[in-house]
Amino acid sequence: MRRRVRWRYGLVGVGLVGILAITAVAFPGFTRFFHRRSRPSLAGLATATVGRSDLWVTVTASGLVGSAEQTVIECELQSLHAGVNGQRMTTSGASTILKVIPAGSTVKKGDVLCELDSSDYVELVRQQQMTVERAKADQLQARLANEVAQESLREYREGLLTQNLKQLDGRIALSQTELERLSDRLRWSRRMLAKGYASLGQVSADAVAERRAEFNLSQSRMSYDLFKRYEVPGTLRQLENAITTTGTTLKYQTDRLERHTERLESYQRQVEHCTIRAPHDGFVIYAEDPRRQFVIEPGLEVRQSQPLFYLPDLARMEVTTLLHESVVNQVKEGMRAKVRVESLPNHTLEGHVVSVASLPTRNFFSEVTYYVGLVKIDHIPRGLRPGMSAAVQIGTSHRSDVLTIPSEAMTVEDGQEVCYVAEGDTLERREVKTGQSSQDRLEVTEGLSEGERVVLDPSNIDPGIVAESSTPAAPDADETPDSDVTR
Repeated sequence: MRRRVRWRYGLVGVGLVGILAITAVAFPGFTRFFHRRSRPSLAGLATATVGRSDLWVTVTASGLVGSAEQTVIECELQSLHAGVNGQRMTTSGASTILKVIPAGSTVKKGDVLCELDSSDYVELVRQQQMTVERAKADQLQARLANEVAQESLREYREGLLTQNLKQLDGRIALSQTELERLSDRLRWSRRMLAKGYASLGQVSADAVAERRAEFNLSQSRMSYDLFKRYEVPGTLRQLENAITTTGTTLKYQTDRLERHTERLESYQRQVEHCTIRAPHDGFVIYAEDPRRQFVIEPGLEVRQSQPLFYLPDLARMEVTTLLHESVVNQVKEGMRAKVRVESLPNHTLEGHVVSVASLPTRNFFSEVTYYVGLVKIDHIPRGLRPGMSAAVQIGTSHRSDVLTIPSEAMTVEDGQEVCYVAEGDTLERREVKTGQSSQDRLEVTEGLSEGERVVLDPSNIDPGIVAESSTPAAPDADETPDSDVTR
């Protein structure tokens, strides 16, 4: 009984479908009337008004935050060969990392970045300090010898020489006086001989004494002349030569001390280089090379001039951006730019273009050509770090009082720029021409008038609300000529 009821209703449904189909073919106006009565409204579509405004033309590109000045911190240890106490000591210029600061740390000038094993250099410093002390003793002894030589010369010139000259002068004076006395006695003896009061022997003795006094006087004068002519210059030269010799020795010992002191200071600097400090404020980046399995960590042996860290200056940040070849000619140095960093969503940074590469950057994996542009950030916010991704918007030109629409109101259909204009309960498909564009606005040069309303998202438009005259559609089945139907 139930099967019959279902069959009865099934026949009724088939009949109704057939009636509707025949009605649609025989009375096409009925279907159009039904379609108009069920056409959706514009209530669900967002629109915007076409208006005039100032248009800031921009170029948008992605970029990477970096520092305009980045310091490469290397291992400054040196390979040294030194002779200490007759023994040869050698350092290889390599050491082992004992401690290292974590990557990504923010540091101040003077903060410790890394500590290296300094035991070899500390021993070298200790041995060199003993060498310096010995050199100081030798230099002090040479200085004393030179001072003694200078004092000896001064003593001779100001004391001994004057004393000797006076002694010689006195000896000459005494000889002269003795000669005069003996000459007077000889003359008296001769007078007494003539008077018979003196003997001839006494006269002869007085004559011998006078000649002896003359000889003594001549010897004194000769000694004086020899002393002044030969002994004085010779003694002065000996004393001056002693000064020169001791002075040369002093200079040698002084140079030797300076040389050993400089070497000690260089060894001490090597000990200081085992504690690597930040030369300025910055952000620590390890100079690692995963391809060579070079990873900065305690226990790693590092060598001379090997890069260990990169220290970007956080006070001088910039964005390296890639400009497509189609827009690179629009970007010039000095243009203002806005930078949005993904890690700092609440900040819009101000900057300006500082350079644009004249040669493109080639990529073997793509045929697209880009040019590198640098945008300097004017004010550095807290938290900005090298390596962060950024979007750069560069203002290239300014258009004042032009007709504009939101960028999302324009679509492209069959290669033609199209907008949909709201008129009452229908939409009109309007072909337009555009000019310059900003990030969110388009300049319209033809096809729209000020005050008209355009749909913001044409992809959500129901074709049923588009005016029939504005969009040529394919012929409907009810409008096909009879001959075509017959065929």
